[in-house]
Amino acid sequence: MNLFAIRTTIVATFAAVTAAGDVSSHNPIPKIQPQPSQAEQDYLQGIRFAEGQGVAQDYALALKYYRRAAETGYVAAEYNLAYCYANGFGVERDLEQAAQWYRKAALQGDAEAQNNLGVLYSTGRGVRRSGQKAVHWYRLSAAQDNPEATNNLGMMYLKGRGVKRDWNQAFRLFRKSADLGYAVAQNNLALMYANGQAVERDYIRAYAWLDVAAQQISGCAELRDQIGKEMTKAQIARAQALADAKRTQISEKASQGEK
Repeated sequence: MNLFAIRTTIVATFAAVTAAGDVSSHNPIPKIQPQPSQAEQDYLQGIRFAEGQGVAQDYALALKYYRRAAETGYVAAEYNLAYCYANGFGVERDLEQAAQWYRKAALQGDAEAQNNLGVLYSTGRGVRRSGQKAVHWYRLSAAQDNPEATNNLGMMYLKGRGVKRDWNQAFRLFRKSADLGYAVAQNNLALMYANGQAVERDYIRAYAWLDVAAQQISGCAELRDQIGKEMTKAQIARAQALADAKRTQISEKASQGEK
């Protein structure tokens, strides 16, 4: 799970420059693009040093610029500052500081920060372990269709951590995350089909989802093949066709989301 992924682009909500609209040929007034704010400039400078874009890579300087932007409430910089603390880039690793900065970004509605804060509460890293608080942050992130948080919330329902155990809800969440293309959820959904949890045992769907997940997770192909030993050739063919259809649906949904 990509828990502490650094941001390398501006969060859309906070982008200062937007695409210029069409200019009427009858009134050709040029569009004036606003100048980036100081916080955005600091944030972008932090990315340059973190990524080595035209400068020598220097995480300490990246941290300096992220902090400067983050202290003004610039959410993407808050997230990246948390990332640096979580991974010890440019500073000694400090999960308590990471949690504090993830919380600041999470309170501004950042879905990835909400998920990461949920993981910290779930595992007790940098904060006192709390299943209920983990569920709270997972739920907020999942409401924004964050696939990792949706899967993580499903795991909480599956295990009954921080919430009453509910396999039906776990199944629904795994399916939603799987449809969003998250391989871990695809594996989890397959296991529920294979074990008959919340649904009747269905080797065809279990095989299909494992086939989809196998493109990203090692071990899924082996499990898929083990299930295949319990199936007829016709059932395997149906499962493979279903897997192809799922891959197409996921790809089309991802393409639509990028537009």
